[in-house]
Amino acid sequence: MDKEEFKVEVWGLFDLTKKQILVFQMVFLMLFIGLTAFLFAYNFEQHVGNESYNFHATYAKYFSLLATILIVIETQFLWSKFTQAQLDLIREQKTEIEQQKEEILAQNEQLLEHQERILNDQEKIEAQNKDITDSIKYASRIQSALLPSEKKMKRLLRDFFLYYKPRDIVSGDFYWIDEYNDKVVIAAADCTGHGVPGAFVSALGISMLNEVLQRAVSTGEYLNPALMLNRLRERMNSSISRTENTEDTYDGMDISICMIDRKQNTLEYAGALQPIYLLKKISEKPVEYELSSMKPDVHPISLTDFKEHTYQTTIININKGDLIYMFSDGYADQFGGKKRKKFLTVNFRKLLVSIAEKPVEIQKEELDKTLVEWKGDIEQIDDIMVIGIRV
Repeated sequence: MDKEEFKVEVWGLFDLTKKQILVFQMVFLMLFIGLTAFLFAYNFEQHVGNESYNFHATYAKYFSLLATILIVIETQFLWSKFTQAQLDLIREQKTEIEQQKEEILAQNEQLLEHQERILNDQEKIEAQNKDITDSIKYASRIQSALLPSEKKMKRLLRDFFLYYKPRDIVSGDFYWIDEYNDKVVIAAADCTGHGVPGAFVSALGISMLNEVLQRAVSTGEYLNPALMLNRLRERMNSSISRTENTEDTYDGMDISICMIDRKQNTLEYAGALQPIYLLKKISEKPVEYELSSMKPDVHPISLTDFKEHTYQTTIININKGDLIYMFSDGYADQFGGKKRKKFLTVNFRKLLVSIAEKPVEIQKEELDKTLVEWKGDIEQIDDIMVIGIRV
């Protein structure tokens, strides 16, 4: 508290500040000092004959002197009272500060204990996250080992690009490639979910595709894309039914399978809820491409779709320079742009037509550049896969 604002009670009547006490006391002191000086300096000899006047004048002088002394004493008393009051207040404030200090120290101890618990919990969470991340990274290496190698894809597809961007460390999208009767067989699949759940289904799908092809090769069974989907669906349903799990399961995949016969210049296609695009050059000057979409069957490879269905194969002629695009829905479904909406299939088709004439390596770069610019600061919402093949 400011000294000028601090007040004490004076004579039981007023609450005065130090400055006010000093002013009033100095006024009274100067008044009585002046009066005393006047009375002692005054020449009373001129009133020699007035006994009563001289008597009262004498007492007045001594009374004035006594009053001056008393005012000085009172000033000292009030000053000491004021100082004592200030000291008492300081002691009270000191006591309050010490109590507050003790409370703060106690709160600090509680806060430190709480902070220590949080740090311990955080360390545990970070350790758990690291273990989980390390496990997922290891799962990613396993998934990469299951996917066809770049060397194998170059040998079988020759002129192609693979744009593959998992949303998480592991992916629910997968691609698969092999040979059958001098034909290149390639599959592109989008499994339910992404991350670890999607990766489990993708591993199951890759294993089943390998099994279907190996059985056909070993038994001499005729195989086409539709038969592969039928076999894949049968194995998917039988594998889950053997678990006797009564809970509803919605895991499965949308998948497209192509067989490219370069000798006969034909393309065989079958799809489960996943189309492919075929681009043919219709003009040299100016260069123009026409995009046609090969429609899939509307039945997914699902663990709960037990309805009877037989997939159908579409066979078309292809020419040198034609482009085949296989993909998941991640690219078209990515949010972005000024309105933060989906990229949409129509824009994806326009983009493929606009880059069709470019080398496949440049096409991949264009796809990545467009996606990065489109999504901006928005997170990737799904796994993304686009495979481009030039015949």
